[in-house]
Amino acid sequence: MSKMLRFAAVCAITSVLLAGCVSAPPRQAFNQAGHSDIKTIYVLPEKPVDFTVFMMNNPAASFGLIGALIASGQQADEEKDMRGFEQQADFHPALYFKDVLSRDMQARGYRLVWPDPLVDSSKPDHDAFGLRKGYSPVTYADAMLDVAIDFFGYAAAGAGKGSPYRPTISMGARLVGRDGKQNLFTDFFVYNNVFNAKQAITLDADPQYAYPMYSDLKAAGVQSMEGLKHALDTMAAALAKQL
Repeated sequence: MSKMLRFAAVCAITSVLLAGCVSAPPRQAFNQAGHSDIKTIYVLPEKPVDFTVFMMNNPAASFGLIGALIASGQQADEEKDMRGFEQQADFHPALYFKDVLSRDMQARGYRLVWPDPLVDSSKPDHDAFGLRKGYSPVTYADAMLDVAIDFFGYAAAGAGKGSPYRPTISMGARLVGRDGKQNLFTDFFVYNNVFNAKQAITLDADPQYAYPMYSDLKAAGVQSMEGLKHALDTMAAALAKQL
């Protein structure tokens, strides 16, 4: 994906989040007492998790096409830096989330069955929040869990030290019956709600991982991955708590 297309794609994601009160999937609370027979849950293959560094209200982007090109180039360079730190830390977000969510769900009495491969590159039909538009029935589990991480990385509300870069994740989740038809649970989670997303379960970022400028984030190097691990821990615990 070119720098400009990548920048446009992230802008589209943030636009959807900002309009969450209109676009968010209808929320469905899980009735645990009514579905006590659910013990084994098949987790559907995840979307690829792309590392993103994004500044909301980037001043450069306000100067038309030239400004947008500058902003997209800046974003691409920053993401290249951070992916390098991700590799140095041997950090694999999808695998890490698998482990922490399995742990938290097991503590609540569930056994998760994960696909192989873990990440689906076939791009099934998703809605604006990354959740599938349809599901096929399964016979080897009591229910299916659809989890879609749409934004993963570091985000800032704007330029300047008053708007630091913090670990940021947005994630949709849906639990459906084994027949693929019954919606048992749907909700949306945002860690560090820099987007001011509405109709979502919002989780505060750990102040330990706040970087006033991108240069500070870059200087943190592999240590910045610890902030994202903490964010995934928090997201997994929040999702398990709903079930």
